[in-house]
Amino acid sequence: MVTVALSVSDQAEISSLREHLRRNRNITVEQCAGVPGPGEQGVWDFLQVTAASGGMLVIAIKTLPDFIRSRRADVSVTVKTDEKEIVITAANTEDALRLMEKALHG
Repeated sequence: MVTVALSVSDQAEISSLREHLRRNRNITVEQCAGVPGPGEQGVWDFLQVTAASGGMLVIAIKTLPDFIRSRRADVSVTVKTDEKEIVITAANTEDALRLMEKALHG
């Protein structure tokens, strides 16, 4: 199983992102409460996305540009693996997706 954590720059969009990702039946999407670090008072929820393989996750992540472009305001999505953190915006989708695909395929 391969898992990544996704967060969105506008917390009001997390449920929309969750529903967008759930259209892909090959992944599991779970909304999780963030845990504050030392000195932090609050944190945002994030989505834990799990699939049987990195390839399945790449397919789901490739839908993120469509989600970002469909928002009325500028939104970015941060994708975290064990080793990398990549922020996907409307301006950098191609480069960010290439980096994420490389990270998930080793």
